[in-house]
Amino acid sequence: MYPSLNKIRSFISVAEHSSFRRASEELLLSQPALSTHVRDLEAELGVVLLSRTTRSIRLTAAGEHFLIRAKRIVSELQSVMLELKDQAELRRGRVTIACLPTIASSSLPAVLATFARHHPGVHVEVLDEVADVLYQRVLSGEADVGIGPAQPHKQDLEFIAMVDDHFRAVFPSDHAFAGRKTVKLAELVKHPFLTLASHTNVRSILDRAFEDSGHVVDPKYVFCHHYTLGGMVEAGLGITALPSMSLSILGHPRLMSARIVEPQVTRVIGVLRRRNDVLSPAATAFLAAVWEVFRKVSPRRKQITMSMPVRSST
Repeated sequence: MYPSLNKIRSFISVAEHSSFRRASEELLLSQPALSTHVRDLEAELGVVLLSRTTRSIRLTAAGEHFLIRAKRIVSELQSVMLELKDQAELRRGRVTIACLPTIASSSLPAVLATFARHHPGVHVEVLDEVADVLYQRVLSGEADVGIGPAQPHKQDLEFIAMVDDHFRAVFPSDHAFAGRKTVKLAELVKHPFLTLASHTNVRSILDRAFEDSGHVVDPKYVFCHHYTLGGMVEAGLGITALPSMSLSILGHPRLMSARIVEPQVTRVIGVLRRRNDVLSPAATAFLAAVWEVFRKVSPRRKQITMSMPVRSST
């Protein structure tokens, strides 16, 4: 009960031209083939669409009704096919990215610029979210892919590591650490320590690092947002530790930083996608832009150096 598209197109052409000959020339089909298409279509629908005489062809009432709907269907189908072709060839389309705010403010601008240069017709929507929300955005399909840290408890997410984001001690420019290039993890516990809330990815990594090293840290203050944390550190209330990519959103010029060593504290940043999901051409192209940018930043994943507005001690 579903006639082929070729039969429907043959009927439309004959009906519009009121002529098998002219329809034959338009479709590059023989007249007998066109006649067969129309007869088959009428048989499948169970109605007569065309009234034929030796001198003329005209639509029946059923034919007029069917022609209106058939033209609408074929037009819509052609439109969809053109849209899909454009998307496949990346002339148009849409991709939604979930990304940590710290990455969105540091590395994502270069990715967006690279992608826009290659595919100006594709629209990109960015959802800058904390890690737990980011994972849910990707799992639910609201985002095509995510950029953030791994989550070992999300078995339905595939994680592809890109770069190592090393933690740095952050302190005011008049602090005792000023002038240092590195700070040992054990030294952090000797100063009032400020940090982010316990539900954050940053806090989880720090707590595990201190615990594994045998240190107990009782934060003096805990905050929910990076910029609040930065302001409190700049005011001299204590020091903190943050991933390199986080430093760009602190926005406090009097802050300095030094790399944490013995041991180094690192989080791995990568691409998150639904396991076994087939990405759209736009999403696949966006990931290519991500890799292009991060390869420049970190030719080898173990040697990442991120540019930061927070200046390092010298």
